[in-house]
Amino acid sequence: MNKKIARFVIAILCYSVAIAGVFYFIGYKVAYDRIENSAPTLIPQTFYATISDIQDNTLTVKGMEINDINFRGEFRFSVTEETKIIWRYTDILIEDLDIGDHISITFTGEIFETYPQQIQQVEIIQLLNDEK
Repeated sequence: MNKKIARFVIAILCYSVAIAGVFYFIGYKVAYDRIENSAPTLIPQTFYATISDIQDNTLTVKGMEINDINFRGEFRFSVTEETKIIWRYTDILIEDLDIGDHISITFTGEIFETYPQQIQQVEIIQLLNDEK
């Protein structure tokens, strides 16, 4: 009879551990999904700069003094098909930009702390010069 009781207790312990494991993983999955869904969306940021170099689809710019101190340095970024380039609410091409032009840069991606700093995901480049 003691063997039957011991087997019964062991079986209950095994089932309890299995059920606890299932609930642990269900709770982990629910918590993970909540964290993923509550992740903040990327907020666009804009700063002003002067173009210092243009090589193919890559621009190097120097941030203007009017910017926050974090955007006064040198930056480099690629212009992709998704990057909108505008002047006075009109779409223009990267070929319309020249060294020395003043632009605003709106981006949502990360900035890699290299020299010059690398901006990811540039959304809009707006030419600020009065004449094109």
